[in-house]
Amino acid sequence: MSARVAAGVAIALAVAGASATAQDGVTFRATIAPDTVYVGQQANYTLTVRIPADVRQRLRRNPEFVPPEARAMLAYDLPPTKVDPTADGPEEHVFRRALFPLTPGRYNIPASRLTYALPQSPSFFSREEERTLRSEPLAFVAIDPPLRGRPAGWSGAVGRWSAAVRVDGTAARVGDPFVLTLRVSGTGNATLLPRPVLSVAWADIVPEDERVVLDSTPTTLGGAKEFSWLVTPREAGPRVVPVIDYVYFDPGSRGYEVARSSPVSLRIAAGDLVQVPSALPASPADTVLPIRPGLAGPRPIALPLPWLWMWGALLAPLPWAFIAWRSRRPRVRRVRTPLERLSDAPTADASTVRALFEEELRGRTGVRLERATSQGALVAALRREGVTAEAAAAAEQLRDSLDAAAYAGRSARPDLRERSLALLKRIGSEARRGAPALLLAGALALSGAPEVLAQSGEPALLAFTEGHTAYVGRDFVRARDAFLRAARAAPRDPAAWTNFGTAAWQAADTASAVLGWQRALRLDPLARDLRPLLQRVRAPQSRGAAQVWAVPILPVAALAFLLWCGAWGLLAWQARRGTLRARAFLLVVPGLACALLAYGLETRLRAQSLVVIAGAEPLRNLPALGADPGAMPLVGEIARVRERRGVWLRLELEAGRSGWYPAERAYALARD
Repeated sequence: MSARVAAGVAIALAVAGASATAQDGVTFRATIAPDTVYVGQQANYTLTVRIPADVRQRLRRNPEFVPPEARAMLAYDLPPTKVDPTADGPEEHVFRRALFPLTPGRYNIPASRLTYALPQSPSFFSREEERTLRSEPLAFVAIDPPLRGRPAGWSGAVGRWSAAVRVDGTAARVGDPFVLTLRVSGTGNATLLPRPVLSVAWADIVPEDERVVLDSTPTTLGGAKEFSWLVTPREAGPRVVPVIDYVYFDPGSRGYEVARSSPVSLRIAAGDLVQVPSALPASPADTVLPIRPGLAGPRPIALPLPWLWMWGALLAPLPWAFIAWRSRRPRVRRVRTPLERLSDAPTADASTVRALFEEELRGRTGVRLERATSQGALVAALRREGVTAEAAAAAEQLRDSLDAAAYAGRSARPDLRERSLALLKRIGSEARRGAPALLLAGALALSGAPEVLAQSGEPALLAFTEGHTAYVGRDFVRARDAFLRAARAAPRDPAAWTNFGTAAWQAADTASAVLGWQRALRLDPLARDLRPLLQRVRAPQSRGAAQVWAVPILPVAALAFLLWCGAWGLLAWQARRGTLRARAFLLVVPGLACALLAYGLETRLRAQSLVVIAGAEPLRNLPALGADPGAMPLVGEIARVRERRGVWLRLELEAGRSGWYPAERAYALARD
């Protein structure tokens, strides 16, 4: 019988069980035990197939078995077993798989499938009829090991383990490294065993390789994992490798146990090791980096009033569209204004002159004569519209004269018509109806802006001053914390972030230094003092995701807006003159190109999916502490987050390096 194996399961909450289906006497049964396990403990998934003797004799080819996929867990196929049938007894096949959940929750296991074919008649040339059996879906629950009694040294090991230490020789010399190996063996998934912490007072230790050997022969998975360290002695004489305590959780006893290795005695001979200081003493001027003396003010991260720019860009094509639409419809005769009709009617009677005067006055100022009939009411209404007192008084006198002439039924005197024309033109030049109130509101808002900025900038200024004082006094840790508070209070001020990075660098905090300098550079890409600072970091800062182009975004965005609006304005002018050509629409291409460039710059500067590596922790191939280690990223290296799962991040770095990394050891580079 053949088997195809994949991986898979989804998280939920349930209880496991067993199910059996039968056809033609063939039984297909699935079980899982136990139904509740701890994270990292083995759950056994078993599939049993029983084939009666008469059906076995009719089979012309082996049945095909397809087990379910397993996701979010580790799965290992155990050796299958076969029960040889008796003369008339059934044939039994048992397939087993060891499942190890990595996170707590419910795991649903889909149904398995068994396919076999039987001939329709005893004839050798008879056609076959295919049969399919499916098991019922199963589920089991994974829970975290208990918090009660959990030792501080436990880092996720589950199973039943023993520990042993060996060295590559019992004699060594000062300065000559040797290999120390810890072997942890027992029952459980050795792949998930994390590396323990090792400290030797008389030697320098560097972690080396990890090797895993799995034993899937028994029903319960077992094996061993070896952790190696490169040990370089610093002192001569008889020395002892201390006892290594490996803490693990035993699901059988439901308690925490300790696997303790035996001490190893060594004799370290004298060597030629010379103690060399890591750095020569230097003058204070050479070791302390300069900082910026004061806050630089917030840098705009986007165009001011973005809604206004957006609507301006959207409305830019409307003049051209209106002119194009108007040129396609018949021209409508323009309606003459009341002032034009009054100028062309030298013999109009008094009623006509009064009506035209009232209509033109209402259009220019909004004042209606029928609502200002009392003495002085018209003067007050015109004054509110910005008309001078002299012109307003003349308008009220002219109205009285026109009323008297109109109601008397006389023709208008020539002087009344001329006075009306002159007064209407004067009122049109003096009236302020429709003045943009938005400018007044903006002026009022700007008048209060300094006070608001002063209020919002006070915490940042106090923290910045504290940081500057601490930095001058060589208290770099306190300076770093103070500059960080200043940067949090003024997140768009590049000076605060620059000084935070510099103080962190002086305090030997490389990750925080990269975080501060990178954020400052993304706020001010043209800053000349930031790129030399980033060159001090061992991790690359001038290529890949860490690269910041020396191109400011606001000029590019403003140029895109001007090119876009200018192109549509030129198209509207050409359409009005009737010289528009199809190739003229290519004028909008530069505006679109600049807009796309501005969008790309903005996306890159925001760094939404970038993090700074803050700890010396290897990448893992699975989101678990005991997973196989991969590449070791550099502290301060910029990585891109591709997936987030709980407290783990799947990072992508340069040179094709990728893997899972603890979220607590990565600083988000995106703006606050």
